[in-house]
Amino acid sequence: MSQDMGQPIHSGPPAEASTSANGHAAQTVTATSSLLSIVAPVRLPGSLMYEDDKDWAEAREAYAGGEDADMEDDATSIKGKGKLAAGADVRPGVGGGKRMPVDREEAVRIMLQGLRDVGYHQSADVLEAESGYKLSTRAGSDFQQAILGGRWAEALALLPELGIPASAAFATPSDQARYLIAQQKYLEYLELGQQKKALGVLRGELAKVAKDQNVLHTLSGFMMCLDKEDLYERASWDGAAGISRRQLLEHLEAFISPSLIVPSRRLATLFDQARQFQQSNSPYIDGPTTNSLYTDYEDRQDQFPSVTTHILIDHSDEVWRIEWNPDGSKLASAGKDKVVHIWSVLPVAGLDGTERYAVAPLHHFRNHKDPIDAMAWAPDGKLLATGADKMVHLWDTETGEEIALQTPGLHHTDTISAIQWMPSGSEFLVASMDCRIIFYNRKGMLLRQWSTFPLQFNDFALTPDGSRIVAITTPLKRVANNEGLRSAAMSARPATGPNATNTTAPGGSSGNSGVGASGGGSTGTIGLGGAVGGTRLSSLGGADFAFATMEHSLVMVRVEDHEIIDWSQDLRCEMTSIRLTSDGKRALVSCSPDEVQEWNTHNGLRYLRGHSGHIQTNFLIRSCYGGKKDQFVLSGSEDGHVYVWHGSSSQPTEVLAGHTSVVNSVAWNPVASRRIFASCSDDKTVRIWQPPVDMDMELQAEDTGPVAGASASGTNGDKEGNGHVPRMDEDVGMVL
Repeated sequence: MSQDMGQPIHSGPPAEASTSANGHAAQTVTATSSLLSIVAPVRLPGSLMYEDDKDWAEAREAYAGGEDADMEDDATSIKGKGKLAAGADVRPGVGGGKRMPVDREEAVRIMLQGLRDVGYHQSADVLEAESGYKLSTRAGSDFQQAILGGRWAEALALLPELGIPASAAFATPSDQARYLIAQQKYLEYLELGQQKKALGVLRGELAKVAKDQNVLHTLSGFMMCLDKEDLYERASWDGAAGISRRQLLEHLEAFISPSLIVPSRRLATLFDQARQFQQSNSPYIDGPTTNSLYTDYEDRQDQFPSVTTHILIDHSDEVWRIEWNPDGSKLASAGKDKVVHIWSVLPVAGLDGTERYAVAPLHHFRNHKDPIDAMAWAPDGKLLATGADKMVHLWDTETGEEIALQTPGLHHTDTISAIQWMPSGSEFLVASMDCRIIFYNRKGMLLRQWSTFPLQFNDFALTPDGSRIVAITTPLKRVANNEGLRSAAMSARPATGPNATNTTAPGGSSGNSGVGASGGGSTGTIGLGGAVGGTRLSSLGGADFAFATMEHSLVMVRVEDHEIIDWSQDLRCEMTSIRLTSDGKRALVSCSPDEVQEWNTHNGLRYLRGHSGHIQTNFLIRSCYGGKKDQFVLSGSEDGHVYVWHGSSSQPTEVLAGHTSVVNSVAWNPVASRRIFASCSDDKTVRIWQPPVDMDMELQAEDTGPVAGASASGTNGDKEGNGHVPRMDEDVGMVL
C-alpha cells in the first residue's frame, strides 16, 4: 500500500507527508515486481489460523469440567492445579492445546498492518502476494491517504464507497464523519490565518451537520485567537503538522467496516489489551507496567507487605485506633489505656537492597481521662487532635506538649465519634453522638457548630478538596439535651430539579437526595426535608418514609452551605467506619455483619461492590485502602487476622495471621510508593507489616551478624501465605 500522504492545504513544510498512518516515517520501499513475480501464492484449506482449533469449545468444556470435578474432590485445591490440569496437552494455549479459533484472514491482515507500521513494507508486499489478502481495499487506502494528506474533498467523495452514504436523516454516521472532517479543515484554515475560508467552512459545512449549537459557538470563538499558539491551547489541538490528522483518521475508522480498513495500530491494541488483562488479574501489581511479549506477566507476591517486621508493645490495654501522619513518617496509636503513642518510621537499607522501614517510639500523650477512639493529624503533620469520650485534646507532635484549647470547657454532651481536618489545615471538625459537628481552629478555639439532628454521625470523611462530607449515620437514639436540638429549625424544601439523584443500596430501595439547610451565624442545621421536631420525613422525592428507613445510611453534605446533597436509604447493616480513596472518588465502608462495601462518591452516592470473608459481628472495625492507586482493600477481623482484597475481588487474596485477638483497625502508609501498613488489636499490640526479605540474604545476615542501621529483620511468611513474626531488636521497643 502506497504511503504517499500528499501535501497539506497550506504551503510550507508538508504536514504528515513523511509520516505513515501509524506515525512512523513513511520511507516506503516496496518489493520489486521481479521479486513479487517469484512469490508463489499459497492457498491453504479452511479459514482458521490453526485448523485444529475447530473443536476448541468441546475441549474447553472438558477441561473446565475436569477442573470442577477436581475442586469438588479437594476444596482447597487451587484453580489450574486439578486432575486434568496436570496434563498440559489439554490446557488451552499450552503445549499445542486448543485455543479460541482465529480467522486466518483477520490474522494475516493484522500482521500486514503490523509490518507496515514498523516500516517493513517489502515484507508486507511479499506476504500479500503469498497469502492473497490485502490490508485495505483500494477505496480504504485512498481514503487514508486523503485524510493524512489534507485532501478533504477527495476524502468526502470516498465516503459512499466505504459504506457511509449521504442521508437526509439527521445525525447519521455520514453527518458525524463529515463534521469531523470539516472541523479539522476549519482549524487548519485558522492555523494558516485564513479566517475568511475558515468562516466559509463554519457556515457552509459545520453548521449543516453539527448536532449541538453550543459546539458551533465554541468553534466560532476560536476565530478570536491571537496566534497559532493561542489556537493550539484553546482548542487542545496540535496543528496539521502534529498528530491531529492521524487522530482524525482513527475517529473516522469507527464508522467504517474493518473489512475495508483495519483499525489503526490494531496489533499494538491487542498486545495492550492482553497485557492489561494479565495485570488486572495480578493482585500484587502496584500499577500498569511493561513486560515482555514472550511470556505472561509474572505476579510478584513477595512485593506485598505480608510479613510482620515490628510488634509495638507499649500499650497496656486494647488498641483501637491507628493513624499515619500525612508524610508517612509517624504513626499514632491509641485505645482503651487512655494513652496516645507516637512512633517514628524511618527508611533504612534492607538486607536485600530494598528500602525497609525502622520503627522507634517518639512521644507518649497521657493526659486523657477516658479511652480514645477518635484522632486526626493536621495536613502539615505538626498537630494531632484526639477525642476521649466528650473531650477534645490538641497535641504538638514536634514538642510532645499538649496545646491548651482557647475555648476551654466541655463542648460536646455525648461521645466524640470522629475528627477530620480541613485540607487547608486551618481548622478541624469534631462530630459527636449529640448530633453536633463543631469546628475548631489550630489553637483550639471554637469557631462554629452545626446541628445534624436527627442524624448521629458515627464516622465521616472529607473529600480532598474539603467541599463535601461523606458520613455514615444513624437516626437519633440517645442525646443528653434533646430539647435543645429539637428547637432548631429545619428546612422543608424538597429535593427537586437536577440535583436530586437516585441511589440504590444493596438490599434496599431507591431514594432521592434530600437537600435544604437553615440557620446562620455560629450554629447551622443540616436540612433533611422533614417537619420541625417531627418523627417522620414526608418530602424526600415525594414518597413518605419513616426514620426507620434511614436506620443505617450514607449521607453526603456540602460543606459550603451544609446541605445534604445525596443520601442512601437503609443499608440494612451496621456501619462502623468510612474511608475515602486518595482522590475522594470512592468510599470504603466497614459493615456488620461481615462485609466491607465500596461506594462511588464522585457523582452522588452509588453502591459499587462488596468484599467478604472476614468476621465482623460484635465489634467496631476500621478498614482502609492500600497501594499506589488504592487497588487494595484491607480490614481487620474478629478472628485475629488481617484480610486483603484486590480490586473488585469479593474474596480475599491474602489472610495474614499474627494478632491473637480482634484486629480493630488497619492503616496503609499514605506515601504511594511505600509498601508498609500497620494493624492494631485487642491483644494490646500494633503490628508493622512489610514485604518479606530474601531468605538467602536473611541466612547470610545471621551468619555475618547484624547489619548497621537495620532496626529489625524480616522473613518470608509460611507456605499458607500468612504473616510470620521475625526476631526483633530490643533497643527499639520490640519483642519476639
